[in-house]
Amino acid sequence: MSDPESRENRVKKVICSVIFPVYNEEESLEPLLSEVLTVMSGLNKPYEIIFVDDSSSDDSPRILSRFRDELPEIIRIVTLPERSGQTKALRVGLDKARGEVAVTLDADLQNDPADIPALLQKLEEGFDCVCGWRRDRQDTLVKAALSKLGNILQRIFTRLTIHDVSCTLRAYRQECIARIPLNWEGQHRFIPLCLSLQGFKVGEIESHHRARRFGATKYSHKRIFRVVTDFFRILKAGGKA
Repeated sequence: MSDPESRENRVKKVICSVIFPVYNEEESLEPLLSEVLTVMSGLNKPYEIIFVDDSSSDDSPRILSRFRDELPEIIRIVTLPERSGQTKALRVGLDKARGEVAVTLDADLQNDPADIPALLQKLEEGFDCVCGWRRDRQDTLVKAALSKLGNILQRIFTRLTIHDVSCTLRAYRQECIARIPLNWEGQHRFIPLCLSLQGFKVGEIESHHRARRFGATKYSHKRIFRVVTDFFRILKAGGKA
């Protein structure tokens, strides 16, 4: 009998890997998968969907396992042994991606999978990374303030002019994934800046942002005060650490 890893290595070439970090998102997972499958099947390109379960304590692990059982050729599940945060979850998901392009989204349904085709189309213009811009943002004051502060710092101290530095909705060419530094919690907010400082070309599209339907945000006001020190830490390292 062949082992799962051997079977995995024989899968057909993947063009696009869609990655979701998941932590206690049991209510959103069913509609999320339905939306992603509709979008990706319409692209007519080989794809995979990677869910990185950050040690969820709700019913998310069971739901994800069912997804994999129903669609074993498309769905891949990575389970982190302990709660590690979104930065670690994204790092693991990106490292597992087999696609020529990797797309990341939040699993809470606020990012709209219908924006994926626009991300991929923008990449074709010669960009290495394309970010979503939540122009009409549907979020709490805390999360909006956190993002706005990062955007202001970025415009003042760097040449990167994208409008939404912290949006998880992004697409990356495989060539730049290994150069994304995700070594400490919170660093994922500054991925576009890190890549830009290393010479990669970063673009953006206006994305559709939706109000949270289920659960509560995992952000707190304390994170706002970390943004400034995180930003200058990245600048000092030239986006490489």
